[in-house]
Amino acid sequence: MSNAEDKPRRLGKGLSALLPTRPLSPPLASSTPAAAAAAAPTQKNTLPIVSIHPNAEQPRTAFDEASLAELAASISAHGVIQPIIVRRHKDTYQIVAGERRWRAAQLAHLVEVPVVIQEIADAELLEVALIENIQREDLNPIEAAQAFDKLSKLGHSQEEIGRRTGKDRATIANAIRLLRLPKEVQDLVAGGKLSMGHARALLSLQDGQQLLDLAKSAVDKGLSVRQVEHQAQILLGDKEVPKPKKEAPLDPNVKAAIDSLERALGTRVRIAPGTGERGRIEIEYYSQAELDRLYYLLAGEER
Repeated sequence: MSNAEDKPRRLGKGLSALLPTRPLSPPLASSTPAAAAAAAPTQKNTLPIVSIHPNAEQPRTAFDEASLAELAASISAHGVIQPIIVRRHKDTYQIVAGERRWRAAQLAHLVEVPVVIQEIADAELLEVALIENIQREDLNPIEAAQAFDKLSKLGHSQEEIGRRTGKDRATIANAIRLLRLPKEVQDLVAGGKLSMGHARALLSLQDGQQLLDLAKSAVDKGLSVRQVEHQAQILLGDKEVPKPKKEAPLDPNVKAAIDSLERALGTRVRIAPGTGERGRIEIEYYSQAELDRLYYLLAGEER
C-alpha cells in the first residue's frame, strides 16, 4: 500500500470524480424564507464582538475545541475572511450564520468582526439557520437529523426539505431515523465514534438495552459495520447467520474515505484494495427505491 502522504491525494481525487458536486449554497425557491432572506437588502459592516450574541435556534451545538483553536490561530494571522451573518435583535445583534467564526474570533481576542446585517423575521430565523447549516454541511449526523426533524415539524414535507437543502428524500428519512437511537448512542454517532453504517445496523434492534450494549461494544472493540450487523442478526434470533470473516485493519485514510462516502451516500460503503493499484468500491442498497436514489445521486441526474 502506498505511503500515507499519497493516500489522501489519490482518495480525494477519486471521491471528487465519483460524487457529484454542487454549490455550497444551492439556489432555493424564491418562495422560501431562506431565499427571501438571501435576496433581502444586506449591509456590510464591522461590529464590536461583544454586541453579537448566538442564536438560540442554532442547530449546531458541538464545536470541537481543537478545531476552534486552529481557526483562532488562522484568524489571528489573517483576520476573519468570511463575514458573520447577523440580524438586529433588540439592542444587540444575533448570529444567523457564523457562530464558529464568532467563537474563534473571541479566542483570538478580536475586538471587532466583519458582519453582513440582514433583516430576518423571528418566524423565519429557525428555517434560515437550519437550511444554511445543512447546505454548508457544518452539522454532525445527529445535528443534521435534528435539523431535518425541526423543518418537518415546521410543516415541510421531506420532498420539500430535499429541494431546499439539496438532499435526497431518502437521505433525509434515513437521517431522521437516527433520532430513534438512545441519547447515549446518538452522542457516539455525533462524536464520530460510530458511523452512519453502524447506526443503521443498530436500528434493526428493538430492545433498547441490547442496542446500547452493542453500540458500546462496537466502540470498545472497534467493530466494523459488518461485525455489528452480524451481532445484531444474532440478537434478533437468526441462528443461520454465517460468522463474518476476520477483517484486516483498515488504513486510516481508507477508513476516513469510507466514513465520508457513507455520510454522502447515506448507506454502507466498502473500499476493497486489490492487487497493485487496483481495487473496488462497494455500495450497498436495500430496495429498488434505494438503488434508484443512489443511481441519480452518483450520476448527477435530475429525477
